[in-house]
This record gives sequence, structure tokens and C-alpha cells, in this order.
Amino acid sequence: MEFRKILIGIDDSHQSEKAAIYGFELARLLNAEVGLVEVVEPMIVQPMTTGIVGGEIDMISNLPPVEVMNAQDASAKNVMQRFVAQYGAEHNITQFLETGDAATVVIDTAIKFQADLIVVGSHGRSGFNRLLTGSVAEDVSRHSKIPVLIVPLKDKN
Repeated sequence: MEFRKILIGIDDSHQSEKAAIYGFELARLLNAEVGLVEVVEPMIVQPMTTGIVGGEIDMISNLPPVEVMNAQDASAKNVMQRFVAQYGAEHNITQFLETGDAATVVIDTAIKFQADLIVVGSHGRSGFNRLLTGSVAEDVSRHSKIPVLIVPLKDKN
């Protein structure tokens, strides 16, 4: 089996950074093309009473939905450009900045890119937090027909 095209799922997290390290190193070793996909998940914005949650979410909730979407898009573009700047000198990178459900978009993008392997990071959630937030990596691995490499945050040492 050959891995000619590797799709790496990224976001603004340490897990994503670690997955990118593995994905780009595999691409280098296998002389594979690289696709980067970042997914902006639509945020439902509802007015909140100031002070109940506090902090950043209150500030976001007071913005009109278009401004929230623009802020999410700008943040995603910055993350994408950071990865391209870091790895672009050694790799020809195809960039995908998409909106939707993260797991579904990663799988659909892998099909569109004709990826032979998907690389994603594991957020290491467990218990109640995992029940509430789910796992994009788990959903991708469960539903993808393309092989998936899930890179854990912690090394086994």
C-alpha cells in the first residue's frame, strides 16, 4: 500500500501541532503530497446575561453573528498560514479551509483530495467531558473508509 497523499486535520491546539509533526514527517519519508484541512464549526450565538459565564464567551455572545463568523474565519486563516509558514518550504501543501461539522468535513475533504491517509490529533478527552463534546478523531476513524492515524497528545514513555 502506498501513501501518496496525506491529509492532516489542524486547529489551534497542541494536539493539532503534534499531529502535524507526525503527518509532515510521514509525508517527507514517503515523498507524499500534503493536504491541510481546518474546519470552522458554525457557532450558534444567543444573547446571554452578562456575568453568568464571564470572560470571552460573554464578549462573543454580544457580537452580531456575522462578526462572530468573520472572527472565526480570520482565526482559522491565521492558523492555516502558521502551518504553511512552518512546513511550506519542505512540502507543497494543498489548503482546505471549510465550514461545517468537523468530522464530516475532514472525511469529505479527504475524499476530494484523494487522500491515502488522514492524520488527526486526539484531544485526550475522557469521561463526562468526552460525552459532552465528543471526539472528532473518533468520529473520523469510525466513519472514514480511508485509513486514519490518530496521534495522541501524550507520548508513551
